[in-house]
Amino acid sequence: MRFACVMMQKNETILLDPWIRYHADLVGHENLFIFDNGSTSRSVVRTLKQAQRSGVHVFWEYGSPRHHRERGPLIVDLIQRLDREDSFDFYFLLDCDEFLACQTDAGSSCRRQDLEGALQPFLGSDDVLTIQHKYWHNPCRKDFYALTTSSPKCFFAYAACGYLDHGYHQGRSRLGDRKTSTAIVYFEFHYKPYRPHRISSKQHLSGILQDFSRRSLLAYREKQGFCFHCAVDLLMGKYDYVHSFLTLEGLVEIPAMLLMFDRLGISYGALFEPMPPIPMALYLPLLRIRQGFMHRWDVVIDVLRRGLWSLRRLARGD
Repeated sequence: MRFACVMMQKNETILLDPWIRYHADLVGHENLFIFDNGSTSRSVVRTLKQAQRSGVHVFWEYGSPRHHRERGPLIVDLIQRLDREDSFDFYFLLDCDEFLACQTDAGSSCRRQDLEGALQPFLGSDDVLTIQHKYWHNPCRKDFYALTTSSPKCFFAYAACGYLDHGYHQGRSRLGDRKTSTAIVYFEFHYKPYRPHRISSKQHLSGILQDFSRRSLLAYREKQGFCFHCAVDLLMGKYDYVHSFLTLEGLVEIPAMLLMFDRLGISYGALFEPMPPIPMALYLPLLRIRQGFMHRWDVVIDVLRRGLWSLRRLARGD
């Protein structure tokens, strides 16, 4: 079987190298297609150029926020061109925090032979093929994941792709929108340690919000606009963020993914919240006190900002 993995990213300093190395081992360097959305990080650009030399297809000309919003049609165009020129049996549409795997009778697997076995019944399918299960990484507990079925994604077999939305949740084949569930799963490393997660969330909203004051974030959260979940994350203090993962129930322990990272020599320490130098029983209350202070300081800054804005209007005679 021939698999293509297609992804768009920008400044994914933590996850880009693991994503490339993992999927190159799974499907081959020459079967990876990466749209760069205007990365400015030197390490990310260096990683992309190195990947390009090893056979990965990197597209540099899609660097605007508009391209990010329109990535669904861009990827459909790529898939349909590949169907004509260099056909693949399956096309997987991934984000940089999503790692391809499959479900077997023995559990989750990251092995190529299991992936082929899971996809054998769908060769040549005209349906929209769906991924019902995702395992969300817990940045505070190694090898533990939260299982979700509330955000299904789709992929396509050869010559089936007709339409794809921005988030790869909704798709249509060339013959309709009939959906067929598969045993494909994703391991999603969406939640990074607190500080890099905030940086990533701000990056996603940088072309949308004028400022990141608490007032602006609350308004955007209520509006539920494009990527509003990033505003939700930015409104969380570090105590709320860390505490939510430490107390999360119903987690599933799956060592397979990080064992594969170990086999490939992929470093993953940056995916986990650093352990504090003091006992957690003392660390969490201190975080809570600091968070309360920071929230009050945000209110003061917001009042000062609005006061300065009012003075400027008066000075202009508005």
